[in-house]
Formats: sequence, structure tokens, C-alpha cells
Amino acid sequence: MNLSISRLVNLLIITLLLVPYFSFGQFPPPEQSQPPSIPTSFFGCTQQDSLRVCILKILQKVLEVILVVALALAAIFIATAGFIYLTKGSDNDARKKANSMLIFAAFGLVIAFLSWVITAFLVEIIRRGTQAI
Repeated sequence: MNLSISRLVNLLIITLLLVPYFSFGQFPPPEQSQPPSIPTSFFGCTQQDSLRVCILKILQKVLEVILVVALALAAIFIATAGFIYLTKGSDNDARKKANSMLIFAAFGLVIAFLSWVITAFLVEIIRRGTQAI
């Protein structure tokens, strides 16, 4: 009984994996009327952007990645601080440690957001300045 159920499950898995392969294999590949295009932008920089704007755009993209990492780390630190605060309720040293962790996580988030906002602001100012010339 067990052997027949395992064989049935294996057959079902193989069928689910192979049916799309065989059904989509019947269609001819789509015709390409144009050759694939070569990307002309790098990190959002186009040929019309000046070097300063392009450098700031790259910096902005890097800061966006750093902001995502900072958000993840802040969430981890806030959760850890909350856990310490809840589990070590009578220990004053642990409460101070949890409190400082919360404060440092908040300061880190503020600094990460401000760096992103300042860079976006500078990119926009420089972009408007170069378009006016």
C-alpha cells in the first residue's frame, strides 16, 4: 500500500514537471524582428546626463541599497532590544542596554534616511542646473 502511494506521488511530480516542458515545446520560437538592444543607461545615467549627475545617481543607488540593509539591521536590533527588555525586566543593566540599542537603531535609521534624501535633493538640483544651461 505504501509503495503504491509513493509511486503515485512520484508519477504526479514527474507529470507536473514535464507537462509544461512538452506543451510549450510545441510552439515555434518567437520571431525577432530587431536585434536585441544594447543598454544605453548605467544606474539610470543616460547619454544626456553630465558626469556630475551620473556620479550622484550612482551614489543614490548605492545609498538605496545601504538604506535597505540599514532597515533590516534596525529591525533586527529593535527586535533584539525588545526581547532583552521583556526578558530581563528586573536587571537595570540589561534595561539600559536595551534602551541604548533602541536609541542607536533609531539614530541609524534617521542618518540613513537623511543621506538618501540629501543625495536625491542634490541629484535634482544638479539635473535642473545642467538642463538650464
